Amino acid sequence: MINKGSGDLSAYRIDATTGMLKPVPGSPFALDYSSFGPNGIVVDPTGRFAYVASDAGVSAFSINAATGVLARIPGSPFATERAAFGTSGFGTASIAISPSGRHAYVLNYDRNTVSAYTIDATGALEPVGSSVDAGQNSNEMGAGANVTVSPQGKFAYATTRCCVYVYAIDATTGGLAPSAHLSFGEPGVFALTGFAIDPTGRFAYILDGSRYYSNDSHVYAYGIDAKTGTLKALPGRGSDAGAEPYSVTIDPSGRFAYVLNREKPDDPAAPATIYSYRINPASGELTALARPPFVVAGNMTDRVARWFNAGRCAAFTSMLWSDEHPPPVAKHDAEGLIFGHVTPATAGYFYDPTSHAALHYPTGDSGGTIILRMIGEPPAGVSRRDLSKLQTASGIKLGSSAEALVGALGEPKIIAGCDQQRYVYLRSRDGEPLSIEFTITHGRVTEISEGLGG
Repeated sequence: MINKGSGDLSAYRIDATTGMLKPVPGSPFALDYSSFGPNGIVVDPTGRFAYVASDAGVSAFSINAATGVLARIPGSPFATERAAFGTSGFGTASIAISPSGRHAYVLNYDRNTVSAYTIDATGALEPVGSSVDAGQNSNEMGAGANVTVSPQGKFAYATTRCCVYVYAIDATTGGLAPSAHLSFGEPGVFALTGFAIDPTGRFAYILDGSRYYSNDSHVYAYGIDAKTGTLKALPGRGSDAGAEPYSVTIDPSGRFAYVLNREKPDDPAAPATIYSYRINPASGELTALARPPFVVAGNMTDRVARWFNAGRCAAFTSMLWSDEHPPPVAKHDAEGLIFGHVTPATAGYFYDPTSHAALHYPTGDSGGTIILRMIGEPPAGVSRRDLSKLQTASGIKLGSSAEALVGALGEPKIIAGCDQQRYVYLRSRDGEPLSIEFTITHGRVTEISEGLGG
């Protein structure tokens, strides 16, 4: 299991009787990545190797058959196409393995390409030919950015937010040849958040997660042309997919389909749910099972994220901006966090045991948010760093007084909640609204959040 917050990989032993999970020795295992990811994980059909897609390329591990312990494969991480915007990463969104276990396929979301590789006896990857085009929207990250290989190993499918790209797979070399391109609508109008193929390879299921835009999210069934791999919509309007559809999967028998709906973090009345459907074995059509969606117990975030977000004020998280009444801005360009030796190329959670300060720098993406806050002892696995030098460009740091903050930045927009105050400032970068926010507790700064866009 990949942990996006802490940037590592957890491995578990499954109890054959109860299904309970127990961490294998050494778990979680460190990954190689710089700013994005990890984004996806796959285990080869033999169960000997595990591969993780991330900004560093593809991290590869051998799996000990007796213990489940992971060992890094020499040469890992294997470089895929470097990101178009710079030299810091490779922009790898997803990886799929052929049913034979001989080839791997990687979606490079910044280059908008799919790369093919052979897998040697050690699990190492070797490129096959040149990468193939995956359109102009594969760099719109989300559950929709994925690559899938058909069960018979004849076709590969690259899915983006709006489209599906179909490739024929050379049975000998594993190379890819473009076969078809299917567009389902403009990104933002149609939002492909999930794609799955049934075990027979005859049917595909596409999840439209665009309820946010159109209040109309569904899972749709398609027939797969056996010669070209092209998709053809099956009759019917599609089945309701819930409020926050994120992924769709088919059970190994091919009899049932399941859609995961993510929880809404700021809405306790909207937990994560699983919708269930029966698959018609002859036609591939879906029929919703006559029972309410299964409610997933507990918080879907990992233990590190739960630690970091424990006790945070929901009133602040759910704030809505108004363009008609923006808060005043004292400094337009000079504000921002100074990282010191904790750089924007370092992603994840960090903790300073001396000051009890914690930093979350999730990604280098423009939609990320840097959060620096006072918090207690973290669970195991969080990197220990000296965060004492982290401050804003105007010298505001954790512990600064409210008076010093207002003196440096001017009068803020103030939101109250949970016996605290949030001082909010908006600024602009190339016309894009950004924000920097300070939580004030007993007259002192206890949290600094910098929104990087979005």
